[in-house]
Amino acid sequence: MILFAAFAIVILMVATSLVGVLVGLRPRRSKGEDGELYVARDLRDLDPFAYRVFHDLYLPRPDGRGTTQVDHIVVSRFGIFVIETKNYAGWIFGGARQKMWTQSIFGRNTQFPNPLHQNHLHVLALQGFLGLPLRNFHSIVFFLDGDFRTEMPENVLCSDLCGWIGARQMPLMSEELLRDTVRKVEELVRVTNRGSAKVIHMEGLKAIHLPAEQPMVVQLHIAGNGQVVQPPPLPQSPWGPSQQRGELGLAVAERAPVSAG
Repeated sequence: MILFAAFAIVILMVATSLVGVLVGLRPRRSKGEDGELYVARDLRDLDPFAYRVFHDLYLPRPDGRGTTQVDHIVVSRFGIFVIETKNYAGWIFGGARQKMWTQSIFGRNTQFPNPLHQNHLHVLALQGFLGLPLRNFHSIVFFLDGDFRTEMPENVLCSDLCGWIGARQMPLMSEELLRDTVRKVEELVRVTNRGSAKVIHMEGLKAIHLPAEQPMVVQLHIAGNGQVVQPPPLPQSPWGPSQQRGELGLAVAERAPVSAG
């Protein structure tokens, strides 16, 4: 009996070691990726006949400087919901007009770029890819574990993501336009090699994040007469100070400069 118990203990120890090795061999997910998986599961609660959900999309930046990664989009007759996920715990301080927001946890304060600005870049990238007006898009920033300590815009959430999406019931797209939009996104997913796209995206972010005192390099175009011509400006953000809340179907009154994302 003692021999059998000792043998069982040895088997258990070997099995535990093997599990540890296998876990170690499995590629580690980042905290951000864990958050995106959580939101992906949450979005399964949406009616699949009314909403098509896509995750982890890579698109050219509207300013031509590399690519941008979109966490999630939900396509429906009620618009395209563009979701930026933030897996941040602790107290969150921020506002629509602030360039930087703050996370406070265990007495340590960390600043991070305004995620509304980051997600506006995603909206612009999708708008350029799909050829749709801005009024067809809804921008959402979703915090998984944050405790808001300042008043947030209505499209910055920490709960009830599917409820917020489901509450938007004004049709913005015809059935034909909806089918064409879904087809374009499905084709994007089909042709994208996510592994390669992620590497290219990360390299592009390193190039974009220049020191504050270093001027941003802007690509110039040469006209037929040899004259240097500036590239066309980006569309003005619908979140400019003069815009009223909800005027373009977006919830934030804030000028949103293009940022890394």
